[in-house]
Amino acid sequence: MFIFQTLLPIFVQTVLPVMLVAAAGYALAHWLSIDSRSLGRMLFFLATPSLVFRSLYQSELEFGALRRLALVAATVAILSGVLGWLAANGETRQRRAAFILTSAVSNNGNMGIPISYFAFGDIGLALGSIYYVVVSFFSNTFGVVIASAGQTAVSQALMQSIRVPVLYAATAGLLLNTLQLEIPQPIFRAIDLLANAAIPGMLVLLGVQLHKAPLTKLPWVIFRSVAIRLLLAPLLAWLLCWLLGVQGMERNVLVLQAGMPTAVMAAVLSTEYDTEPPLVATVILVSTLLSMVTLSVLLWLLL
Repeated sequence: MFIFQTLLPIFVQTVLPVMLVAAAGYALAHWLSIDSRSLGRMLFFLATPSLVFRSLYQSELEFGALRRLALVAATVAILSGVLGWLAANGETRQRRAAFILTSAVSNNGNMGIPISYFAFGDIGLALGSIYYVVVSFFSNTFGVVIASAGQTAVSQALMQSIRVPVLYAATAGLLLNTLQLEIPQPIFRAIDLLANAAIPGMLVLLGVQLHKAPLTKLPWVIFRSVAIRLLLAPLLAWLLCWLLGVQGMERNVLVLQAGMPTAVMAAVLSTEYDTEPPLVATVILVSTLLSMVTLSVLLWLLL
């Protein structure tokens, strides 16, 4: 009775719309030849930066909230990676790197932003965007170092991270917001059009990418990483919020974002540096499927 009266409405209203659009992308990839690379680049360079810029440009977030949010997001990513490293004790160096990646790199773009928006509205979108920017920076710097098993220097990875457009979009949005500078209407309308394409585009891309993930024999070892990502990471976020005195909407979005499944970015990095790509892809698929349940429970606890 509890499931039907409480969890099911939350799932239907918040999680299911996200999964349905992702399922449409999955079906599209199954029946048609979809160039996920081109779609991904459009989102990476145009739509997602526009969404991040618009949400922060129009938000009423205080600097203190941004600082706390960035601190919690970075700390959760680091501690989740440490837990992944511990969970892979006794495994090969490559598999240990894969565990760190799948535990630390969360899907705060394709899933985190849409679900935060559906659950908490515009403020959830703004807070979720900041979380996404922090995790994106982490993925493109330390994620590269981890995936390459230390072969890539931190300085080289940092140089690579400056090519991530959402960092510039977030900076510009916050700066113009702080200075209260108004953007000419034609320019803002163009940004608005691109931003409106981001959420459906990210979800379609998620479905296309999941279609490529192999659901092979599931080694039980992957559930260690899945448990860290879906269960322990949001618990870490809640504890950090408690220690820092973060409450209300800010805490809710932080905990929700921390509970997102493993990001496809982990598969990109593992493939690039040959860090157990099949295992990483399987963790992404399994964690995404199981997150339909865990995110519904998490939202029930937060709402």
